[in-house]
Amino acid sequence: MMTRTATTRIVLTAAAVILLAGCRGTTSPEPPVHPNPNMDTQQKLKPQRSSAFFADGKAMRTPPEGSVARGELREDAAFFTGKNDDGSYAAMPFAVEAADLERGAKRYAIYCKPCHGEYGDGKGIIADPKYKYPIPPTSYHEQRIKDMADGNIFEVISNGIRNMPSYRQQIPVRDRWCIVTHVRELQKHGAPASAPAAAQTQTPASTTTETTTTETAQ
Repeated sequence: MMTRTATTRIVLTAAAVILLAGCRGTTSPEPPVHPNPNMDTQQKLKPQRSSAFFADGKAMRTPPEGSVARGELREDAAFFTGKNDDGSYAAMPFAVEAADLERGAKRYAIYCKPCHGEYGDGKGIIADPKYKYPIPPTSYHEQRIKDMADGNIFEVISNGIRNMPSYRQQIPVRDRWCIVTHVRELQKHGAPASAPAAAQTQTPASTTTETTTTETAQ
């Protein structure tokens, strides 16, 4: 015969199984029950919304004059602008490590390779005649580009030039510098003689006499 303890255990186990089976839930047209709904109805102000709390009726507040958002102080002019305090172009503002080179290669493949090519020779896919690109992309192996300061290349990536757009919004500051490191690596090795050309294009006559006030690169 089963002891009272064993019987009790069996009954409790069976009750637990029945209870759990009934907790699986089913669909219902009724709204869900929120035992603690205060997180759903909390008082808060959202951007661009109106507010009856402030006299001007605006939820967004104007920052105090001279205040700077956290992480946006940007005291290091060379790092954030590519230029030194005296206006000259800066050199690489940090020690380049393997991770920076790897990051630069990946960012280059995303943003620069379509125009400037895998080897930086200006033979990216956009140079194919079928796209009728008005100005052939610049080759980084031109001597004038090799002679440019790191900060100048950074500035062009940030602000764009001619038909090249600015990548300020798409590429974070440090990633732009990492791309500069990859460009320098490409210049060290040069484009292989057997590198496939995406297109055989000629520079339009209108671009051969183009000059700029500073040495810049596309």
